[in-house]
Amino acid sequence: MSAAPKEAEAPRPRVARTARDFYVQLFRDSQPRPGLLAERERWLRGVRVDGREERLFEFELLLRAIERYFQLHTLPLDASARPVVSRDFGEELRDLQDAMHQAIRLGRRLLDPGHEQRFVFRRYLGSQAVDDRVRRALLEDELEQQTPQESLFLLARSFESICVVMDSLLGLEAVGHRVFHEVGSLAVRAILQNRFFRPARPLEFCLEFDRIRSVPVLDALRLLPDPERPLFTTAFLALFRFLHALGYLRQEPDRPLDRRARVLLALVHSEALTLSGYLRNEVASGTGTRGFQHAALRVSRTLALKTRAIGRALSGEGSADDERLRGAARDFTALFEGAVVQLAGALQARGAEEGFSRLVSAPLVAQRLRNDLWVASQLARGAALALEGTPDAAPHLSALGRFLEYFQDGSYQLLRYGDLEAVDRFLSILGDHAQSPEGPLTRARLAEDCLLFADAAEALFIRVGRRGEVSGRRFDRAHAEAVLDRFRSAEPAAAG
Repeated sequence: MSAAPKEAEAPRPRVARTARDFYVQLFRDSQPRPGLLAERERWLRGVRVDGREERLFEFELLLRAIERYFQLHTLPLDASARPVVSRDFGEELRDLQDAMHQAIRLGRRLLDPGHEQRFVFRRYLGSQAVDDRVRRALLEDELEQQTPQESLFLLARSFESICVVMDSLLGLEAVGHRVFHEVGSLAVRAILQNRFFRPARPLEFCLEFDRIRSVPVLDALRLLPDPERPLFTTAFLALFRFLHALGYLRQEPDRPLDRRARVLLALVHSEALTLSGYLRNEVASGTGTRGFQHAALRVSRTLALKTRAIGRALSGEGSADDERLRGAARDFTALFEGAVVQLAGALQARGAEEGFSRLVSAPLVAQRLRNDLWVASQLARGAALALEGTPDAAPHLSALGRFLEYFQDGSYQLLRYGDLEAVDRFLSILGDHAQSPEGPLTRARLAEDCLLFADAAEALFIRVGRRGEVSGRRFDRAHAEAVLDRFRSAEPAAAG
């Protein structure tokens, strides 16, 4: 690219804003029920199950896949081979039954045993009650779904009932499209009427498991002005979610894929086409930067063409073969990784020319986290000392606030979900003290909060340093101190 276009397309000055608000608002805007999501976040943080976020991601992934698999345009069918009205949908019904069984297992793992026993006992009482009023009251209480636990139990039991119906239908000589469609109506209704676990629609995201785990991409997005930033952030979130979903099909390469692989691939196929339309109709038309427009249109066209080609391959004879399913998973993975690289290149993200592995380098993620957590702890301790010993702690609080805005634009997205709570709590506290607080008790309380946050940041720093990807790598203290010095200065800094 020549120098003149670069000057013409230079980013506009950034408008002051809170970084955390950008991501939280983006997630909230993509979801129509923010109040219920907040309640579910509180529930998830209390779940005492290893890998709770990953289990919830797989659970909701299966819900979305089951919902879409009953739609004919999503299924890998060759319409020219046999008319739909004369086709046997027994294999598709078995695929869905397998996916539902896995969803039931995941739902039960996320349920506290005590809660499940109480729900089972309540249902037993309902079945044994002689008085119709008592039985009706118990049923209505269950359907109200006042807590995430009740929603999870209700959905698991609904799936169990549908699986019983499927068992009987699969004993028939053939399962026609009308029967398949009506079973789908029952399943979709159970999913969409669920209060807390209604799955995200395309381009809706959840903070629990939707992240952009790439330092160069996050840095590039941080420098984008509106309206480009939310448009490209949404596209990257979708691509990284697709790759996360495909990870379930790349596990245990020596073990044959089960039937739910076809259900997941159909979901990926459907949502990839949705993303293609979003890039073409919203991203390309929503930016005035020609280079961004060309990149969005190019990626949109590639996604559409290659997704349909993979879909045709899956609709052919022997489409359920393990090797063909794995081939589709590999092709989709390469497609989405290439899309990430192309979009990152358009945003001039560092390392995009070196390929996808450079963009998502695990050592780079860990090193960035260690660096920023160390700086956060130092600035928080400095603010605490200032609150305890100087009349005006505003410069120290300002430096800490500027750094945390920078932190939320990048490293915040790299943290694991379980580590966000301590950061969120302190951000909320600090937001109430934009200026140096007055009064000895208020100052002392904020100083204590700063020290607690510094301790939490240091504990995270140690944990990240124990990860395998940074084993044997020395902490770059000189670079961290340079970042620290920039944020201690009077003027806001754009650290790299």
